[in-house]
Amino acid sequence: MGERRKARRYEVYLPLQVSTSRRRPAEYYTAQLRDISRTGVYFHSGVNLQPGAGLELTFALPTDKDRGTSVLVRASAKALRISPIPGETTPVYGVAATIDRIDFVRPVANAAA
Repeated sequence: MGERRKARRYEVYLPLQVSTSRRRPAEYYTAQLRDISRTGVYFHSGVNLQPGAGLELTFALPTDKDRGTSVLVRASAKALRISPIPGETTPVYGVAATIDRIDFVRPVANAAA
């Protein structure tokens, strides 16, 4: 079977905040982002999610070396596939999710020096 992805995926290894709660205040847990494209993400999670679960994802793209600023990324997504990752000491699940909405939040320059 050939490649079926619509968009190119980029390998990244970044901490990821995940919220599945619609309650306020939101409840978050940390996962590990593994790859991303303009239409989806794949991450490792210690929480066993259900396909179709709505997700709010937050992570920071690496800093710009010249300006020392990073970009905060917030995305609304939906879990598509969840599969256990074998060989881990504690349960870890691979989660493939489709991105419904993505926002890039540029940091505000700090006037205090």
